[in-house]
Amino acid sequence: MRIWDILCPPTCVHCGNDVYTQGEWCTDCFQKVLHERRIEGSRYSSLECIYILADYIGGIKTMLHDIKFNGKKERALGAAPFLQRFTITCSDIHYTPDIVVPIPISESKRQIRGYNQVDLLFKNWVIQQQWCWEDILIKLDGSKPMWTLTKEERKQNMKGHFLVSISKVKSLVAVPGEILIVDDIYTTGATLVEAADTLKNYFPRANIKALTLASGA
Repeated sequence: MRIWDILCPPTCVHCGNDVYTQGEWCTDCFQKVLHERRIEGSRYSSLECIYILADYIGGIKTMLHDIKFNGKKERALGAAPFLQRFTITCSDIHYTPDIVVPIPISESKRQIRGYNQVDLLFKNWVIQQQWCWEDILIKLDGSKPMWTLTKEERKQNMKGHFLVSISKVKSLVAVPGEILIVDDIYTTGATLVEAADTLKNYFPRANIKALTLASGA
């Protein structure tokens, strides 16, 4: 056990009961939110499917809110057991993406928050899988907060709000055939679809999937 764990004993991400390591969930809280599933993408979009790991309730909802709005970056450790489950899924279906692309936040939001929560949740895990993390999407300022909008308004809100960094695309070792987009929450899919459509313009032959930590869908 590390000295820090002795001084500040690790507790469950949600209920506060004692656990073995920092960022761990107790069995009950983990099972209440764990809900791994696959949602097929629309045949009219560039997104083949979305993998979701948990329900957006309870401890997951609190964790993501704290990371995004309360500056509690350390709470991103709580994503680890869900991502470990998805590692097994990838092995079972023999899936390995050529690149993993995070959904970015706008520059103005980054200046306020100081970081992109998607990086905190996924980047270390992607590196552990020895996959290529490629931050090639740019989010433009000007879109409205998604939680205030209806499903149709979300679609319109995201139109034209992503760009691809040409310099980063040129630095890729090879043209990717399998792309995995990662984001924290799936609601209507508007953000993921717009990101996939933007990437498809540059990689027309790529298969594009998405992975999100949680969803209410």
